[in-house]
Amino acid sequence: MSSLVFKYRGLLWGIFALAILFFPVGASPLRLAASVPLLAGGQSLRFWAAGVIPKYRTLVVDAPVLVTHGPYALIRNPLYAGNALLGCGWSLMAGRAWLLAFIAAFFVIYSVIIIPWEEGFLLRKFGDSYTTYKRTTPSLIPHVTEIGRSVRERRDGFDWNRSWIMERHSLRMNAALTLLVLARLFWAR
Repeated sequence: MSSLVFKYRGLLWGIFALAILFFPVGASPLRLAASVPLLAGGQSLRFWAAGVIPKYRTLVVDAPVLVTHGPYALIRNPLYAGNALLGCGWSLMAGRAWLLAFIAAFFVIYSVIIIPWEEGFLLRKFGDSYTTYKRTTPSLIPHVTEIGRSVRERRDGFDWNRSWIMERHSLRMNAALTLLVLARLFWAR
């Protein structure tokens, strides 16, 4: 089941987004204002993470190297954390019930199914190196004391071109989805 969920993880979020579009609550200026930093932060985190790892858009779990620098020095799953911020942003736009539904769905899909499955793969492939990394680096939420570290320390190995190549599709899709959700929320009024 884990491999199937991993393979279709993008489709699952598409289904969730369609549900928001079909069952909107209506726009709220406060919710919209609160969602902007979540959306910007989520996409920025994904962009940063994509710029420090080898190709990650695969249908099977694979890791040619264990990446522990850049955002991976703060959290083990920055791409998923970026997804969480984006999903919370869209859900917050749509209303509190959608936010709670998203958090529950995210927890089940990522924290219960995908991340443990990926971690098993990484443990088998990288052994003690991964065990040490896992022990010292949180999965999705950074330690408060780590957030203040210098951005300069975290930029090691960042490749702007690789990030753009890997994330341009996500950036376009995320912008389109944001516009669709906004249009639908204002249309629902």
